[in-house]
Amino acid sequence: MKKTILLGAILLAGVVSAFPFRTSCGVVLQVNEAGIDGMSYGQVVNTLKLMNGITCGTTDVGIVVYNH
Repeated sequence: MKKTILLGAILLAGVVSAFPFRTSCGVVLQVNEAGIDGMSYGQVVNTLKLMNGITCGTTDVGIVVYNH
């Protein structure tokens, strides 16, 4: 039973993946990749700027997105 629950949790973590986004004020937000799927690079940057503005009170920041 424990193995089944553990395997299910690992599989769920792989399907519902998120990446960390550190805002300009130091808060780390987990961004769900499903929410930005299909967006262009510019749209992702604008969305992250908006999230930064909501969290920190400013959208006048440079956003760097690292791909790997």
